[in-house]
Formats: sequence, structure tokens, C-alpha cells
Amino acid sequence: MFVSDLRHFLDMPEDAPGPARRMADHLSTIVRAATATKAGAAWASALPCQRRPGNRRCRGRILVFRADLPAPIEWRCSSCGDEGVISGWEDSPFDLRRAREPVVVAERDLVVTDEGAATLRSIQVLDTDSERVVFSARSVDDSVVLSGTQDDLEELAGYIAAEANHETDRRRRKRLDVAFEMVNQALEGGANPTAAATGVRNPLGSRADGGEPRSVSARDVSGRWRIVQMDLWDRDALDLVEPAFIEFKADRTGSFGFIAVSGWMDCRPATIDGRFGVEFSFQGWDEGDEVTGRGWAAPVDEGMLEGHIYFHMGDHSGFRAVQLRNAAGPVARRRR
Repeated sequence: MFVSDLRHFLDMPEDAPGPARRMADHLSTIVRAATATKAGAAWASALPCQRRPGNRRCRGRILVFRADLPAPIEWRCSSCGDEGVISGWEDSPFDLRRAREPVVVAERDLVVTDEGAATLRSIQVLDTDSERVVFSARSVDDSVVLSGTQDDLEELAGYIAAEANHETDRRRRKRLDVAFEMVNQALEGGANPTAAATGVRNPLGSRADGGEPRSVSARDVSGRWRIVQMDLWDRDALDLVEPAFIEFKADRTGSFGFIAVSGWMDCRPATIDGRFGVEFSFQGWDEGDEVTGRGWAAPVDEGMLEGHIYFHMGDHSGFRAVQLRNAAGPVARRRR
């Protein structure tokens, strides 16, 4: 039995040996899986065993168990019997326990391939709700099943799209595209395979037909963007309180922050100069004073966004932003 304390594997130095890094990744992934669901019952996760008996990859899955009270997490391979316990996991960056019991909402099951599940686990920026969906995936009759509400899956689709939009490796980008299509198909209820194949599900709006503007593509604006330029203020001013950003979420909401301004947006799909984009209204604060206004945003190039923000009875400014792959900030991580 492998007895471990997760605290010994946190903040590993850059020159740490490869086996130690792989073990750290393995243990942190087990902690995510064990804390993504309710405690008190053992279950078969979608995590593959890392052992290679006889130089052949073990085909087993990792079974996990977490007690109701904080206690070591127990894990065991369903095939080779490799097992261990993990302590020191509480309140670590990989602890996905909820602060309170969620309101019960109907969920959808999504069957994915092993490769698809691995691709989802490899996404570098997920909020905590999306992490729970990904790491609570369970093994059922040689299949991998994810469960989530409509909102959960729409948000996950947005993160997949954002990751694919900045992926330079063609093979991984293709895997992300496939994962996006699988989640998209679940969102469509399986009724429109053509839509799933082309990936036109819109986290910011619904599909439009006829002469209406086409919906905004998930890859066009969804996600968090770093504002790098504004017409009225220089870069130092933009980052006065925090790194300037604007973010568009799957539920047609969003937020932004620059200088001492913070705002919350209500977004709608729009066609802007022949491009897919969004128009939004907002309310917020500027150094303690309430502000309102409107604006728009549209992709100008891969990974680049441009737009304009208008303050009611005040200034207005164009802006440019680049999409973040490793977003850091209160919107991107650690929401419970």
C-alpha cells in the first residue's frame, strides 16, 4: 500500500525528478475525483491505473473512497490491486468539496471515450463546477459517463472551446474538438447530429434560422480575455487594481475590470461588421460610484478580441484583448 501525504507533493521544484512529478499528478487527480462527489461510498472513477505490470499498461480503473469526516482518501486499482491512502488533501488546490449542499437540479448523462475523458482532465483552466463534472466521471460497463446540469455542460463547453482556440498542437486541438462535439451533442439532446458535428452550439445564445444573425460561436468570444489596450488609458493605468480583463460566460452573463472599474454584463448575440460577436449592457462601480452603460465585442483574429465600452453620460473607449490560456483571478478559479 502506498501511504502518502499530498502536502509533500505540492509546490514541487522545477528540477524535481520525472517520477515524482508523475506521482504528484496521479495523487492530485485522485483527490479531485474523490472530492468531486458525495462522501461515504466507494465508486469507480474514470481514472486509469498508472502501473505497467510486465511493461503493459494496466487496464484497471481507480476505485476511490472518502469518508464523511475528513480522513485519508482511499484508492485501489480495479484490476492489478495497486492501492494507497492520501492524507493532507483538505483545503488543497485539488479539494473540490462543496461548501454547502447544492439545490437538486436534473442532470444529463454523457458517455465519452477514455481519450475524451483524458482530454477533459487535461484542460488547464476550469472553474470548480466544471472540474466537478470532469473529475466525477465514473466507469460504467467499460464506458465513461459524465453527469451535469444544462448549465454545467454549457459552461464546460465554453472552457473546451477556449482551450481549443489557443491550442497550437494539431493533434491535441483535434481531441479538444471531438470533446467539444460530444458535450455539444449532449446539450442538443442528440436530436441534431449535424449541429454536433460542426460544433455550432452557442454558449451565449441559441441557434438562429432564416434571415436572423447566426449565433455566436463558442470559440469566438467565450472565456476570459486579458485587456491589453484601451484608447483612453495606458497599460499601467489599466492594471491599477488587478490585471485588466473581460469575460463572457455560458449563461449570457459576463464581467470586466480595469483601472478602478468593475462591471457585470448582460450579453446578447450580434453580428458586428459581418462577424459573430456580442452586444452587452452593464452595471458596476467606478471608485465607489455606480455606473451603467453598454458595449460590444467581436473577434478580430484568432485569440484577439476588439470592442468598445460606453459609459452612460460619460467616457467611451475602444479596447483590444487577448484570450487567456492560464487565467488567474477570482473569476477563473476556486469558486465553491
